[in-house]
Amino acid sequence: MDYLALSDDKTFLVSDHLGNIPTDGDGTMGLYYDDTRHLSLLDVRLNGEPLSLLSSGDEDVYRTTALLSNPWLRAGEKHIPSGGVGVLRSRVVSSAVYEELTLTNYTRASLRLDLSLDLAADFADLFQVRGFRLERSGTLQPPQEDPAGILLSYDGGDGVRRSTRVAYDTPPDEITHTAQEAQGADVPARRTFATTGARLVWRLDLPPGGAKRLELAFTPSTGEAVALDDGQRTHSVSSHRPYGKAPTSTFQTESYRQAASYEEWHGGATSVDTDNPELNHLLARSALDLRALAVHYPTGRLFVAGIPWYAVPFGRDSLITSLQTLCFRPELAKGTLRFLAAHQGANDDPWRDEEPGKILHEMRFGELAGTRQIPHTPYYGSVDATPLFVMLFAQTTRWTGDRGLYEELLPNVRRALEWMEVHGDIDGDGYLEYRTRSERGIGNQGWKDSGDSVLYPDGTRVEPPIALVEVQGYVHAAKSWLAAIVRQMGDAPFADRLEGEAGALRERFNRDFWMEDAGFYTQALDPEKRPVRDVTSNPGHALIGGIIPPDRAARVAARLLAPDMASGWGVRTRGAEDPNYNPMSYHNGSVWPHDNAMIAYGMALSGLRDGANEVAEQILAAASHYRRYRLPELYCGFGPHETGLGRPADYPVSCSPQAWAAGTPYLLLQSILGLEPDALANSLRINPHLPPWLERVEVRNLAVGEGRVHLRITREGTEILASDGVDVRVS
Repeated sequence: MDYLALSDDKTFLVSDHLGNIPTDGDGTMGLYYDDTRHLSLLDVRLNGEPLSLLSSGDEDVYRTTALLSNPWLRAGEKHIPSGGVGVLRSRVVSSAVYEELTLTNYTRASLRLDLSLDLAADFADLFQVRGFRLERSGTLQPPQEDPAGILLSYDGGDGVRRSTRVAYDTPPDEITHTAQEAQGADVPARRTFATTGARLVWRLDLPPGGAKRLELAFTPSTGEAVALDDGQRTHSVSSHRPYGKAPTSTFQTESYRQAASYEEWHGGATSVDTDNPELNHLLARSALDLRALAVHYPTGRLFVAGIPWYAVPFGRDSLITSLQTLCFRPELAKGTLRFLAAHQGANDDPWRDEEPGKILHEMRFGELAGTRQIPHTPYYGSVDATPLFVMLFAQTTRWTGDRGLYEELLPNVRRALEWMEVHGDIDGDGYLEYRTRSERGIGNQGWKDSGDSVLYPDGTRVEPPIALVEVQGYVHAAKSWLAAIVRQMGDAPFADRLEGEAGALRERFNRDFWMEDAGFYTQALDPEKRPVRDVTSNPGHALIGGIIPPDRAARVAARLLAPDMASGWGVRTRGAEDPNYNPMSYHNGSVWPHDNAMIAYGMALSGLRDGANEVAEQILAAASHYRRYRLPELYCGFGPHETGLGRPADYPVSCSPQAWAAGTPYLLLQSILGLEPDALANSLRINPHLPPWLERVEVRNLAVGEGRVHLRITREGTEILASDGVDVRVS
């Protein structure tokens, strides 16, 4: 989707390049807050006619600008030529979305113009916007007016009132209430629902060269939390936030405040400068997007997955993004770990696929969660979030040396390990497997979670329980990485146990998952423990934790870089020679940046540095073709010479910005530089292996424990510019 995106904390706005929220197209644009669409229509016109786009941009994520002009207009007896009136439309998001409209008359005549703003709210749950056919049971309220604004609201079936306050510094000359009935099921593509709304009209007199500025504020708000008592636990499904300030003179104030917030964000993070401009652009874009997707919760900041579909806590996505960005802002991993620990599974609840010790998959806050039409309060249908939680815990300790966090979360880590041993191993064969118990749960519960992502060569779907190759690699990494940490913390018996379990898993894994004739690992074992004979990207993740021996690691890397897998824009999710390959599918031939980052990291940890650099080069080449160098969630798997486009082919509903896509360049950079922290010993080992397209990397404010390191890496060597409390060793 090509759109402008604004995001801050739990609020985001997706509009077209004019700044409007149209009702045509695929019906996904809107102002969203807490999993609900609070504006489904926002349309600015002059004398009833749509404006023309000159230019637009959303470079800063928290601020967008659109420069517009009028079409040919009739104003009474006058004709206004196109381009006679300029409209500068600027927005900033913070506690609300603040908008500044500046109209300038560039003609030689005095003009009287009607500026109209059509707005409507359907308060649709995001699941409904995505196309889920679930029932609404609430009531839309008629608009309420006061001298400073208008209020649109909806009383949900979960007992929560959701509202959108539209405030203005100049009262409209005319306000007309509008309403729209729900459309039938025969038009699912538009996904429109009954709305409450209004048309606001300002009658403006502009002398020659004159200008008029209007300010607006759009504040979504959710009523007090509703407690759902399911007989086992109480779940809070929504949150309260007061309305934002009135718009009078607030646009510039909020712009400055957000600019300062982003400066603080950059100042507290690792900064990187290289001699490769494209890599610099990609890192800068990712730093902005990561800030936009870092949401405040009582347990600290947490990366939500992506806009527009997944701007909520996601176990797997939040964990992998935190793992990717430990070299960028390691403290964010603490917020992720604490949030997931606070919501760790405590009961055996099939409706939520919940089991004691399991880490959540996804948490939702809209009406459908509140009325229990979906199990996401939270939902636990993920087989890999739990080992990833242990992996992140170990790596966060290595980067931060936070002994207090270690002691705080070690009980949660032990419960996660117990889940892997007791509940996750469904048939007792020593592998972590998944199956779905919830009637509205996810069928495939690895990171490739689409319904057709695990297939036999004849196209038949593999039925659970399924043991995925990368998940066994995660379990091995979780236990071996944790063993090293607990040994440093003085618990040798626990470390010995973990190392023994990891060794036994490694032996079983290399017996059962390896396909000697293919020189590769199977994506999965089916319920009969037969390998699903295919070539996918999944085994690349298993390179991370050391479960694959060196000789086979080299063969895996070579296979992933073969022409049918390495597209030129990155490693495909499924090989082009596979009978189930489809470059336009979600998981069967597309390219996912985070998948490639994990593969490159695994190659680097396995000593296959040239392969890791090749993967990084292909992802960088793809990023250079995207607006503002923003990597999307995924793109189609066509190679550079297959379509004649000269750029990656877009996947239509890919999230952008998306957290683990934004985290990708930082994990790629860590792989190139060979960063190995040990904050418990106040040390950092660096073993750079620069690719041909990179001559210099300067890293400043790299946090290792309480210390900071500044480095300059060139082909001639590594120069330690400064080191505050960290013993830096260069290999």
